[in-house]
Amino acid sequence: MILRPARWLTAAGAIWMLAFIAWLPFEDTETWTALLLAAAACIWLGLRRLVTRESSSLWSNLAAGGLMGAATPLLAITLMAIKSGLHAHGFADFTARQVWEVLNLIPIGAIIGLVVGLGISAAKTR
Repeated sequence: MILRPARWLTAAGAIWMLAFIAWLPFEDTETWTALLLAAAACIWLGLRRLVTRESSSLWSNLAAGGLMGAATPLLAITLMAIKSGLHAHGFADFTARQVWEVLNLIPIGAIIGLVVGLGISAAKTR
């Protein structure tokens, strides 16, 4: 049986959308903001998965955590590209070096996601 997401989860998604829309017009060239928004989106997706499922195994939690962790830098790059495309001032808001630095975070994000997935599995068994 699949459950409906809680109201707080829906509200958190709406708050994320408002934060994303508020971030777009600023001339912000720091990658940490995009990484923070991407991490929040991936955490939201993970919580949505957790709330809407009655049970999950250790392996599915590890896989979901690892995938969400690895997806965080990729989503950050997507957000950076959207921001650069919408500004359209003839040059990108983010340099190629910044994009490569964010791409280099994929293994770290995957490891953090695996640890979080393991923690979720351990918490669910108690």
